[in-house]
Amino acid sequence: MRSASLETGRRIAVSLAPGDDLIGSIASACAHHRIAQGVIVTLSGAFRDVELIAAQTPSADPEPPLPESVHIPYTEGIGSGTITTGAEGHVVHVHLAVGRKDAGARAFAGHVLAAEAHYVVEIVIDEVLNPRMLRTPSDQTWGLPTLDFAERAEATS
Repeated sequence: MRSASLETGRRIAVSLAPGDDLIGSIASACAHHRIAQGVIVTLSGAFRDVELIAAQTPSADPEPPLPESVHIPYTEGIGSGTITTGAEGHVVHVHLAVGRKDAGARAFAGHVLAAEAHYVVEIVIDEVLNPRMLRTPSDQTWGLPTLDFAERAEATS
């Protein structure tokens, strides 16, 4: 377990238009407002398509990360996440819980690979000033980069 006290700065609101890409729009809004890192405290809306890491059939071993994804059309849902900055720019990590509108709100949840706004998607982001947040891979997480904090990483080096 890792934790840190977060010093927050500004709070921004983002409203997506139909057809906007969720991940790219969050990264663009952060770049526009010069926010290097933050937490997505509220994310809700309707999506034309959501791609989540998931499988349609049971996995032989549920421990390693799934190599598959599923597309869920026409959903509404909520989510949250984090934003860090890496060598390639903003790294947006979002999880959504969505219900498929034409299937009695049948629910799906997981890590978002892609999502397209349908009607409206509203997002509130809190800027994190300190400590520096980063994503570091670990053998414990099968090499997946997980949230870490610079003060902790420097203290253990």
